[in-house]
Amino acid sequence: MANAERLAKPVAGKPAAITKVLARGGSISFLLNSTGMGLALIMQIVLARLLGAAGYGTYAFVTTVVTFLVFPAKLGFDTSIVRLVAAMKAKDEWSLIKGLLKRANQLGFAVSLSVTATGFVILGLRYSEMTDTQLATYAVGFATIPLLTLATLRQSALQALKDVLFAQMPEKIVRPLLTMGLLLMTVFLLNWEADAGLAMLCFAAAVAVSYLIGAVVLKKRIKEQTAAVDTQYATRYWIRLSLSLMINGGMYLILGQLSVLLMGVMHSETESGLFSAAVRLAALVSFAITAINMTAAPLLSESYAKGNHGQLQQVCTTSGRAGFSFAAVVFIAFVIAGRPLLGLFGTEFTAAYPALLLLSAGQLFGAYCGQTGTMATMTGYHRVLTRVLVIATALNVMLSVLLIPLLGMTGAAAASCCAAVTWNAIMAVAIKRKYGITTPVWTFGGGSQRKQQEQDSPPQ
Repeated sequence: MANAERLAKPVAGKPAAITKVLARGGSISFLLNSTGMGLALIMQIVLARLLGAAGYGTYAFVTTVVTFLVFPAKLGFDTSIVRLVAAMKAKDEWSLIKGLLKRANQLGFAVSLSVTATGFVILGLRYSEMTDTQLATYAVGFATIPLLTLATLRQSALQALKDVLFAQMPEKIVRPLLTMGLLLMTVFLLNWEADAGLAMLCFAAAVAVSYLIGAVVLKKRIKEQTAAVDTQYATRYWIRLSLSLMINGGMYLILGQLSVLLMGVMHSETESGLFSAAVRLAALVSFAITAINMTAAPLLSESYAKGNHGQLQQVCTTSGRAGFSFAAVVFIAFVIAGRPLLGLFGTEFTAAYPALLLLSAGQLFGAYCGQTGTMATMTGYHRVLTRVLVIATALNVMLSVLLIPLLGMTGAAAASCCAAVTWNAIMAVAIKRKYGITTPVWTFGGGSQRKQQEQDSPPQ
């Protein structure tokens, strides 16, 4: 109740200015994500064509495993950096920003090395069970974990500083271009045999280059502000907050990637690869809201810190409606042309069309519910989000175990869709009750929502 009362207090701000910031930052992010998604899709098609269904399945499965292993190495600092650095920057606390980034990188690098070492130990124990290609793919994939961890932390820092361009360009643009370029060069110019191991090696080289680019940019962005200040630390608080946020990140990761892993374990890596293509395509439905969140997340954190209810509602409404509009267009496109799009990966991939529609429906509903997860994370409501995500994850696991043996990819997609609908619906209601903020992009009470926003916002 105290939070609601504090948020209801009008605070000076300009709605038009907020819209302009969202439009500018969101446009840049949207363009980068559009280009990045296009490049990622092209890269997956190239990989599928060159490696074949089996080779692509191995590559996709190992990539998913690496994604899961990078997650604990970040310790949740990727999320806490966005939230904390945005608030620290508003208060000109550069000594704390300097300490936070330094400590996050130290801890992230140490943990990522431990995770990598554990991965190699397990690889050694299973050496006799793997083909040479599988062994090489896993080994190179594990070796990328430290750089992927540090790259994610750097991306979060630039996002918090509202440098949307360089927060995303190394990973969205440089990495897929280099991966494809190196793979095509080695196959067609050097006449090397295309397999999952070679593809992962090209990916690792691209990760190294993109990391260096991002690290240099971040250093230049904060050098002037941090060079002359002492380093301050609040390590215990940072770790406590980050670990709490990491739980939510883990739930997101499981909800997004669990079905791919279960398909590989319960069926085959080949079918996991087919399903992975549907998962990657379905991600296009929500990528607009993801792109906008590069700007919206820091704004939500700042608005909450200032107690500006009207600005919070405006950020949620403006960003949510833009994201949902795009999501609806993409969903319709998949309904009409989903099979031909999957066919670009190879004729075998068209079998994933029903799964694509179910996955896309779940993404569309999430886009309609708007800034549920981001709003909770940026306003300190993450513990409730954690409980809701745990419920959704348990539902996903239960349904996956029941439906995958019966329906294969379609069962996995149905489980993911049900989980997405569940957690987004619950959080939309919870945020409304907690803060009085409406996150669904259109409701029957839209007129009263606009009226409340006008009352909370100062006159122009």
